[in-house]
Amino acid sequence: MLASFPASMLNQNLSDLGILKRFNLASSRSSVYSNGDTMQAMAAEGITYNLDQMDSDIISRLKTPDGSLVLLPYPVVTVDMGQNLARMKTPAEIETLWLDYVSELAREAHANPAREATTVVIGIHPFVVGTPDGAAALRRVLLRFKSDDAVWLTDTDAILKAAALK
Repeated sequence: MLASFPASMLNQNLSDLGILKRFNLASSRSSVYSNGDTMQAMAAEGITYNLDQMDSDIISRLKTPDGSLVLLPYPVVTVDMGQNLARMKTPAEIETLWLDYVSELAREAHANPAREATTVVIGIHPFVVGTPDGAAALRRVLLRFKSDDAVWLTDTDAILKAAALK
């Protein structure tokens, strides 16, 4: 994220555009967290979506003075890296977690088809799903999701187009 890195690490063209000064990022300390200016700075740079929505399963739009930013649900629980490194989960355990998470959303959709569509981004990393057992777990997850008519496996552009957000 733009505001998450010290000015010395940011791309030079941002300095040329005055983004650092405008959003007071020149004095930002290194951090993994965004600050109050991050979303506006992203919109000012023409970034259209963000995977920083950790507390919802519904796509939302954040309006800033420099444009809007679509917030896609990216819950911490569905990211393999955190499950593997911090919680010491194996790929098979992560597989179960992914299946349970998405299957529950699908059950809710079947029970209430009039509700807003739910979305979840599943974060995958090569040191987890790039291993033989990780690849097998991911393959099983994808095959299971493909067999459920309430689950749509797709990419970000297709989600934004379908939701008329792009």
